[in-house]
Amino acid sequence: MYLNSINLKGWRNYQEEKVTFDPGINLFLGNNGQGKTNLLEGIYFLSTGQSPRTSKIEELINWRSQYFYLKGELHKGERKNIIEMGGARDGRRVNKIDGVPLQRLTEIAGLLSAVFFMPEDLTLVKGGPAARRRFLDIEIGQISTAYRYTMGNYKKYLRERNALLKSKYPDKILLQVLTEKLADLSGPIVKERNDYLQKLSLLTRLKHRKLSGNIEELNLRYNWSIEPGLSRQQVLARFAESSALERQYRLTLVGPHKDDFSFILNGVDLRAFGSQGQQRTAVLAIKLAEIELIKAETNEYPLLLLDDVFSELDDERKSLLLEYLTDRVQTFISSAEALPPGAKVISYWIDSGRIGERI
Repeated sequence: MYLNSINLKGWRNYQEEKVTFDPGINLFLGNNGQGKTNLLEGIYFLSTGQSPRTSKIEELINWRSQYFYLKGELHKGERKNIIEMGGARDGRRVNKIDGVPLQRLTEIAGLLSAVFFMPEDLTLVKGGPAARRRFLDIEIGQISTAYRYTMGNYKKYLRERNALLKSKYPDKILLQVLTEKLADLSGPIVKERNDYLQKLSLLTRLKHRKLSGNIEELNLRYNWSIEPGLSRQQVLARFAESSALERQYRLTLVGPHKDDFSFILNGVDLRAFGSQGQQRTAVLAIKLAEIELIKAETNEYPLLLLDDVFSELDDERKSLLLEYLTDRVQTFISSAEALPPGAKVISYWIDSGRIGERI
């Protein structure tokens, strides 16, 4: 599987551009602020229907336009698919596969997958639990339509329950109904996350060993609010135990929306004790592990998007990364500097939202 081309219209700082890609490593060069990251973001949007940088459609639209439009041509063996996505300032969305409108965005799952590394991803290590939960939801959702559907329902009932808890006189019957809805959905979500994280931890450890030259050991540790394997009655008992605190804080305090996971490097929490380079390597390792998990589930490698990935990596780790990627995954890399001599890449120059010829 590879993305043959993309059309961008009214997207970020692009007015109208089309670029054809190589199935191998594509390198986007240019000064800062010219649109390299915006191009990667557009590719990622085609695969997930959402941006990793914002949830507001209007922020994706060029200031001169009323809408954005993206069109990607995807090749899978002899088969070709066309993905189209658009969004307007009034909130309207259009999503199509081969000209057929999608009823739900979840229908795109499995057609085109992508894994995105960007400097902001260091929040996976340094940031709060919400960033890590969002990471899990996006990545599991790329390989499981059922998970996306279940998670969507969970968030809906959670919003309703929190709104009820904030009311002056909450309806006790409705509160119990919503509690039971959350309890029913919590088990499948926690199981899916736990299973995924166990596999991800193993692969991340292997990838991290390669990137670190076998001198560091990285593990992922799931910190759950509700343990995997609890019965429905046990989950409901957890809700009952927290009911007094929930009335005090007027929030739902039990469930997958409180889960988290930790990066443990050589036995210590990387968030507290890791250097910037170690944290970047850890996030990169988890991204490389993701592409192997997606390959195992879908039998296709996803696209790999690397934004400013070489910053703060030493020469040895850069070389190890390029060696791993070559002839394996269609990769899109943004950089302000050319790669080391001998790297097998196709290069493009980006300047003020214009994509130049390969150089």
